[in-house]
Amino acid sequence: MADSSPETGYAMELANGSYEWYRSRAVLTRRAHRVSEVVLLVVSAAIPISAVLWSTNAVVPAILGAVIVVVSGMRTAFHWHENYIRFSRAREAVEFERRLYRTRAAPYGDAATRDQVLVTAVSRIEHEEMAGWVTIASRARSEEPTSEPGPA
Repeated sequence: MADSSPETGYAMELANGSYEWYRSRAVLTRRAHRVSEVVLLVVSAAIPISAVLWSTNAVVPAILGAVIVVVSGMRTAFHWHENYIRFSRAREAVEFERRLYRTRAAPYGDAATRDQVLVTAVSRIEHEEMAGWVTIASRARSEEPTSEPGPA
């Protein structure tokens, strides 16, 4: 969303760009999560039905089971739900700062420092969101099976 005020300098452009990025990613990850939920429910329900309809042919239930494994694996690999929450939280934090900035509310009351304060706030939000991603990625990496033998 573009700022309608004449104050569209670097600080507000940074905040607007950050807001739009988090907004668009939140929409995409929410959609991916919801689609994967629906696919898992529908395909899971279709397995027993296919087993009854094609009781002499295990191909259809096997394919449906494989679809469940793939979609479940994608959910684990891409963390759509966690990303949706993180992106939404960051988007709202940036929007909070933009509102304070636009209304010149504290800490944005001083014209000499308000741009610096906004850039600092948006950078902090982005840094915290990235730290959340690193935590999720590190946790996923540590949970990956290894080919190393376990303790004897």
